[in-house]
Amino acid sequence: MITPLGHKILVKVDPVEETTKGGIVLVQDERLERAASIIGTLVAIGPSAWEAFRSVDAEGRWVNGAPWAKIGDRVIYSRHAGTTQQDPEDDEWYVILHDEDLAAVITGEKDG
Repeated sequence: MITPLGHKILVKVDPVEETTKGGIVLVQDERLERAASIIGTLVAIGPSAWEAFRSVDAEGRWVNGAPWAKIGDRVIYSRHAGTTQQDPEDDEWYVILHDEDLAAVITGEKDG
């Protein structure tokens, strides 16, 4: 497993759609596919992510506010940010981002 350090976060990259809603088949180049993705699932948070924006009590709990996102959240991140890396243990693709490269948390998604 890849473990983010410092202000970094780890996002599991979502696969990019292979066809558009209109039925156009898109290029299936793995490198381009990973570069095109900007949505994923937050899977790990470095120990000092969002530290500049928080206060922590003596037990390490958030005091003023909360982290911007939590593990398991579906997120949108900056397109050209971070480092894309394949985990040798599970062969999944991840992007290692600076905490400030997270652009949004997706809420209220509908299935299908």
